[in-house]
Amino acid sequence: MEEDSELLFAYSRRGDVESLSALVRRHAVWMQAFLRALLPTAADAEDAFQETWVRVVKSAGKYRGGKVKPYLAVIARSVAIDRLRRTGRVVSLDVDDEEGSSAAERIPDAAPSPRERLEAKATSEDVREAVRALPEGPRQVLLMRIEGELSFREIASELGVPLGTALTWMRVATLKLKKMLGD
Repeated sequence: MEEDSELLFAYSRRGDVESLSALVRRHAVWMQAFLRALLPTAADAEDAFQETWVRVVKSAGKYRGGKVKPYLAVIARSVAIDRLRRTGRVVSLDVDDEEGSSAAERIPDAAPSPRERLEAKATSEDVREAVRALPEGPRQVLLMRIEGELSFREIASELGVPLGTALTWMRVATLKLKKMLGD
């Protein structure tokens, strides 16, 4: 199986559409969950997903290597922020969407068993409340680190804060979640 960077290079250098399609398939689930956590509605997230890939296609020639998932996460976050700015909407990640689910509930599980689904359902309200209680900065760092797999340097750069602040916000998120969830 080809590496993500090889697929992106194959598309950017040779216009290999199959490579791009493979890349989209590999990254669709986490990217849609990431955008869904950042945007107020499923429709907004779907539009942002499409726009993210349009930007990837347009900027493919500028890709110089490195991990593809963080590269895609930065583009997706930028698209989400641009969409929020255009619409003038301010969105909190802890607000329920039109289906009544929070950001914590929209993060997909990797094929959970029925028992795991029951256990997750039993604790989902606790997790939702814990995520709601996180301040904006720590919540963003947590999502970017977990969903986007960004390094703390990349997170700090994207948020426009010092590295120490990003690290502190992650520590705050972790400690608060542990305390609230009783772990």
